[in-house]
Amino acid sequence: MNIEYNPHADQLKIHTALRPFCSGLMVLVIAGRRFGKTLLAVNEIIKRAIEIPNARIWYIAPTKDQAYRIAWRILFHYLPKEMIAKKRDDRHYVELTNGSLIEFLGTQDQIWLLGAGLHFVVFDEFPTIPWTVWYDVIKPMLMDYNGDALFIGSVPDPKIHDITTEFLEMYESALYKPTSDCIGFNFSSFSNPFLNQNKLKKDIEDLKSKGRENDAFRIYYGKYTREYGRVFPKFNRDKHVVLPADLPLSWMRLMACDPHQQRPHYSLWAALDEREHWWFYREQKFMLPSEDRQMTTRETAAEIMRIEATAKERVTARFIDPRSSKIEYRAVGEASIGKIFRDCGLFFRDGNSDFNAFFQTLNDLLVDYPEPKFHVTANCEEFIQQVEGLTWESWASLRAREEKGSKDRPKKVRDDYTDCCKYILNSNIRPIDRQAMTAFRQSLNQKWEKKEYL
Repeated sequence: MNIEYNPHADQLKIHTALRPFCSGLMVLVIAGRRFGKTLLAVNEIIKRAIEIPNARIWYIAPTKDQAYRIAWRILFHYLPKEMIAKKRDDRHYVELTNGSLIEFLGTQDQIWLLGAGLHFVVFDEFPTIPWTVWYDVIKPMLMDYNGDALFIGSVPDPKIHDITTEFLEMYESALYKPTSDCIGFNFSSFSNPFLNQNKLKKDIEDLKSKGRENDAFRIYYGKYTREYGRVFPKFNRDKHVVLPADLPLSWMRLMACDPHQQRPHYSLWAALDEREHWWFYREQKFMLPSEDRQMTTRETAAEIMRIEATAKERVTARFIDPRSSKIEYRAVGEASIGKIFRDCGLFFRDGNSDFNAFFQTLNDLLVDYPEPKFHVTANCEEFIQQVEGLTWESWASLRAREEKGSKDRPKKVRDDYTDCCKYILNSNIRPIDRQAMTAFRQSLNQKWEKKEYL
């Protein structure tokens, strides 16, 4: 006898967001444990398989065994037996009497996922599924029928699992900037009224008492934020981002450049005040929009000098990626980027690429006791996004460390401005007290005039 499915209020919100069928909808859900994600996904599959004749529906989990253990068994508690035409436990698919086909798959071998069009797909624990499975394989297959996609998951532990950053960004966009065809939901375990609420509270308090408050937040509240897997979780827009303002010209100015041959050069400017507070106030990607191309190194040098002259800035030191700046392109008779800059009148020092030093320095500056010493003006939006989005390389997980080693490093994705920041902070430059320097110079002049030589 089949069990009747009665969704609770928050499950019903998700079902409602997936209506009408085959509207090209994408719904992304991150929820606490025992919310009932798999239960709602399986029943959504059943409803569509029955109401859409000849529908093709996939349930995809990180592994086929996981899909079988969790969802396959739930399916037959709710699927009416009279609707089953054919069932293959070894292949994990069931065919209905109306021609609909439901398949349960894993992502180990992406090539086997290729096939005909889909009417509906469910991604279970999607934050740990490779992005290419969705973007290169499944998304095109939904186009045939304008099919819908449901992404469900909890917050994975980044120390154990590899987290797909692209899915994280996709989820955050759906949650905070929903559209008519893409919406996100975030629910806690407390949303499920059938769970023992007092037991949930006790489990959370137990974790907190053991110093695992973040895990409690992750497991039971389903708060999938960039804190997990972030290189700089202390960075907070409310604390570290300030409104653009005219910074005193007396403050020391520094800038750094991350050059490329095949992509645009990137530069970042910073000011250092007398209290040793850093103010990052300008970012620049060197493109020529009118011609839709990147600037050459000589054009970049001219633009840098124009920007600084217009702002009446006096830059004390410049830093550059030491590797990219020294490469010579003899085949085309091109000098190195560093030499071209020098020929144009811009002199760069080799930046210090030591990431561990940068990591320690920036974390110290981000600490808000007694106050943070790291500030970014709001106009540096891409730099802000890069600091927020910088994540550890996937093999920094415990599982991957056993295979490849224990050295942590960030992913080399969208890090042009953070590299510039690294070169500036690794310079270990300290502010100059101009008044003290002026007074000292005057005292030397007076001694010189009195022939009181040192």
